Amino acid sequence: MRYILLGTALAVTPATAVAQTTICGGISMVGEWVGGDEASSDVSTTPDLFDLEGQVPIAGHLVRMFTLSTPTDVRVDVAAVPAGDPYIALYDAEGAEVAADDDSGGNFGSRVQATLEPGSYCLAARSYESGVTDVSVQIGRSDQTFPTAAAPPVTPLQMTGGTGCFQPDTAMLGRDLLRGNLGDGLEAVGLPAAYGFSLAEELPLSISASSDAGDPVIRLRDTGGTLLAENDDFDGLNSRIDMTAPLAPGEYCVEVEDYNGGQNQMTVTLDLFDAAAERLRRLNNAEFAPTPEDAVSVTDLGTLSTSILRDVDVSSSAQWFRFDMPEGGLFVAEAIGNGSDPSIILFDRVGRRVGENDDGPNGLDSFLVTRMMPGSYTMAVRLFGEGARGNVRLLMERYVPAE
Repeated sequence: MRYILLGTALAVTPATAVAQTTICGGISMVGEWVGGDEASSDVSTTPDLFDLEGQVPIAGHLVRMFTLSTPTDVRVDVAAVPAGDPYIALYDAEGAEVAADDDSGGNFGSRVQATLEPGSYCLAARSYESGVTDVSVQIGRSDQTFPTAAAPPVTPLQMTGGTGCFQPDTAMLGRDLLRGNLGDGLEAVGLPAAYGFSLAEELPLSISASSDAGDPVIRLRDTGGTLLAENDDFDGLNSRIDMTAPLAPGEYCVEVEDYNGGQNQMTVTLDLFDAAAERLRRLNNAEFAPTPEDAVSVTDLGTLSTSILRDVDVSSSAQWFRFDMPEGGLFVAEAIGNGSDPSIILFDRVGRRVGENDDGPNGLDSFLVTRMMPGSYTMAVRLFGEGARGNVRLLMERYVPAE
């Protein structure tokens, strides 16, 4: 069975959707039964999976409801059409999240497989895209046949030899390197050039190029001229390549090019890749939310009943906060930097980035508004600028839909 459905935002709008006082404990005011009505939406007994189309609106979510008459192994697939990055969660009738996923369906699609007890459930689909996202939705039992998503086209990599590499006069960073040779890293300073090195054992490596006035780009090649990795502007204008999978013993070459004229001094560094240090760097940049095992401090703000206001000392490394949304509604956060440049980044319970803002309507201060479902959230506040530090006034408010 196939249905074409329209996405709904959190606010109540005139539509064919089923309007209720609350849906699944308040995650939305509007939702649609996957079978058209409650009696026709039992996944436990349907002979065919529910094959739907819909739209995830900007800053909103698509809500679809179904029932189970018996304990059932449920499968839900949501994929963007033709492209996009949706993420999904399942809620029971009281609004408790029972399953969630992002990207398990392949090609940025989401998939949930869970054994659920009899009752009513809601699927909420959201999107990381900045515009409306068209999606396909399949809801059924794990023993039913689901369509196979087509693999995205693969663009072949054009392999070319690197100029200056593997020549008799190519400068060498090191020969027959072992792990112990890279304890403090190896460094070369000069104009843009090619630098060779060879490994005597498998090693994960970090290769970087920095310059005060230049704009370096680096490329790593093997002896056949194959381009293994390339980077520009990893940190500002400086570049870095992380080979997290160990490179095999053999010879390699690093090409260094300057996009800013070619006459600027470059510092090229070869180090062992440090997974723990890289994870901490990314946490400090708020690229993802910390787990309980991460060595970062998280301030628990408790339940956001109406509003929270506090002053916090913030630097360029993220300051982390945790809070609970007791029910669905509109979340507003402001970071007032008093001349500094704060940024706020919001993550849900499982670590999905659900909102961020830098430079809101009042200059450099941040202003984030987003619809949120009940649950636990983590928020990062940081300042832009290397070595930046200052006091930021943080305001968080929660609004609920009018009855």
